[in-house]
Amino acid sequence: MNVIKKVTGSCLFEYVTEHDSEQNALNNEGTFKEVKIGKLRIERTKITKENDDNKSEDSTKTEGQRTEKV
Repeated sequence: MNVIKKVTGSCLFEYVTEHDSEQNALNNEGTFKEVKIGKLRIERTKITKENDDNKSEDSTKTEGQRTEKV
């Protein structure tokens, strides 16, 4: 069983890239430098449980059952 934790919130961010020219900046052709995050606000945390991928619900429900044609 896997336990999944999801945190929902909001923030302000600044995505910084470096470019050789204004034309490259307009075409979004550049080198990534950093992302700055500020005013982080966590609104909700949710924890859920999931079954393992190897065990599907269908296989456990049909285990030991047999069907016959009439």
